[in-house]
Amino acid sequence: MLKKRVIFTLLYNDGFFAQSRNFNLQNVGDLEWLKKNYDFRKISYYIDELIILDVSRKKKFSNQFVESIKLISKQCFIPITVGGGIRNLKQAKTLFLNACDKVCINSNLEKKLITQIANIYGQQSIVASLDFKKIKNNYYFFTSNGSIKKKESCRNYLRKILKLPVGEIVVNSIDRDGTGIGLDFGILKFFPKKIDKSLIISGGVGNFSHLYDGLKNNRIDAVNTANLLNFLGDGLKKTREMLIKKKLKLPTWNSKIIENLNFSNQ
Repeated sequence: MLKKRVIFTLLYNDGFFAQSRNFNLQNVGDLEWLKKNYDFRKISYYIDELIILDVSRKKKFSNQFVESIKLISKQCFIPITVGGGIRNLKQAKTLFLNACDKVCINSNLEKKLITQIANIYGQQSIVASLDFKKIKNNYYFFTSNGSIKKKESCRNYLRKILKLPVGEIVVNSIDRDGTGIGLDFGILKFFPKKIDKSLIISGGVGNFSHLYDGLKNNRIDAVNTANLLNFLGDGLKKTREMLIKKKLKLPTWNSKIIENLNFSNQ
């Protein structure tokens, strides 16, 4: 049985890291604030992967964004997925050359681009990001920071994505994004019961119970949260310990050794 995963997402917005609620952004702090409040050298032991998304409304994929990824990666010992504004193979290559393990693509999930990346780096290196809303009891997918609604039905669009050479799919509820009221499992009914890709769910995680509800679902491989403020201090450490006590199949490490790690010379 594959291990379950807890994934933490950082939202980059024009030089700042932000909180999002229904895809409306509020800047929290810059890279120095992030380094001060999150010691990624130790946090790496309490989450399984890190996603960094450029959600800037002005210009995506800036040099400053790429530099931020490089600096964060130096302190991070877990896989890093990066996305936001990837439009071509050259940009994907830039990310892989700057310590990125996987790329996350939302608006440009086109067969040509995805196949180009997969042919060089393998399909396990690509995460398809699908943002959805529930409108009058129907589900719809959106792109471009949640501003453009896909013409295809939810089920038909998923069929298209499932045929692409991607390794993982993350579904994110725009309605629940940043609300902390829990995950929307209704989207799962549009997926076949068995798929050959890892499924990640996101949007609405506000506490331990929401993570647990997602991870205990046998159709879900990982739960993702972008809630910066809920996991300050030792929040991630305590959350992981509680999940492991619930007998979830998560990788484990000796927390006492981690607490005694000395990174002062790094």
